[in-house]
Amino acid sequence: MTQRTLIVGLGVTGASCIRHLAGRDELTVLDTRAQPPGLAEARALHPGIDYRLGVHDIDFTPFDRVILSPGLKLQSPLGRRIRASGLPVLSDIDLFCRAVDEPIYAITGTNGKSSVTAWTGHALAQLNHRPGVGGNLGEAALDIIGPDRDCYVLELSSFQLERMQTYPYRAATVLNVSADHLDHHASLADYAAAKRRIYRQAERLVVNRDDPLSQPDAHAPGSAVTFGAGSPAAGQWGVRAFGGERWLAKGEQAVVETRRLPLAGGHNESNALAVMALINGSENGGGLAALGESILGYRGLAHRCEIVGVVDGVTYINDSKATNPGATMAALSSFSGGRGRILLIAGGEGKGADFAALGEAIAARSCGLIPIGQDGPAIAEAAGRRAPGGRPRRLAEAVRQAARCARPGDAVLLSPACASFDHFRDFRARGEAFRALVKELGP
Repeated sequence: MTQRTLIVGLGVTGASCIRHLAGRDELTVLDTRAQPPGLAEARALHPGIDYRLGVHDIDFTPFDRVILSPGLKLQSPLGRRIRASGLPVLSDIDLFCRAVDEPIYAITGTNGKSSVTAWTGHALAQLNHRPGVGGNLGEAALDIIGPDRDCYVLELSSFQLERMQTYPYRAATVLNVSADHLDHHASLADYAAAKRRIYRQAERLVVNRDDPLSQPDAHAPGSAVTFGAGSPAAGQWGVRAFGGERWLAKGEQAVVETRRLPLAGGHNESNALAVMALINGSENGGGLAALGESILGYRGLAHRCEIVGVVDGVTYINDSKATNPGATMAALSSFSGGRGRILLIAGGEGKGADFAALGEAIAARSCGLIPIGQDGPAIAEAAGRRAPGGRPRRLAEAVRQAARCARPGDAVLLSPACASFDHFRDFRARGEAFRALVKELGP
């Protein structure tokens, strides 16, 4: 029987829901924006759909269910009316999980989830699987469904997790939890609880034993395996010394030398451990040696600790994806210890974050700080630092200022600890702008 479905929110997610349901459901699309992104294409491809635009309410009586975009806050007036309507409220991930039978690897966390999602997809492909990779990363989940796939790897945000049902993922992980999106969630505890929903029906729980906030609730089913920076117990994942070298290991078994990893930094050692813990099992017929080799060809994602140029002996690093303090602290840790200083460009829209711990990290590493955007001054205040040459507000001025202050051997690190929406469309646009500005500095 044809269902009458209300899709709330267009954009990337809403458009994918239209493509998935068109011809099967009777669709109505509601968006509070008069010209939401993707509108022209959606209308051209699906002209028969009823679009209600620039409105904040609707009569829910005619509908059988609601598909709710992750961009709409559940606590907003419209979100509260939707929940009070009595209709089933689903997400695009609910539609996805109902549409596929293949194993799903589900990944969330404050930091590193995009890298681990892409890295897991890469490793599965090296092990002769045909994964579809998407969700909160890259393509919408519904757009990666295909007959040639034998498994799926999904990045899931707290916005998606808080409104979706629970499903038996093959493996699921919360990589870490630190303060983020507190302009959306009522508290850090609520944010962490939304993340931990990913564990509710997972067959295998991949748990960061070093991060208390990411631990599954006591009643979570499934078998658990842990990963962390220290020496692992039997059957767990961690880092051990063998023959004077540091190795990623499972229990007492050496798997791959850390110096062979394609991405530098302790946080990428942790990410690699999470990838192997997610995959290790029946999917890995070649054993631990093949699993270790499968992770070595991955080269990382754009805008994540990406070296975009060396000008006059100064290395410029694009970490625009660092949209919260924890991500920037991880980047600082990865690039500390070189022969030169780090000049950090940070700031933007802080999303209600507390910058105290980031300020301490900046001060402890003697970083130069060049604040930008709406909340750059708050980061400077937390660090007790005065920016060299004043306080620029725009990225272009910050890059020029960094070039004047830096000396050969130094690194200029764009790792904003904030969202980009005060000046840019998204973190990608901010990173591309940084890349272009570095290119203008010289060869």
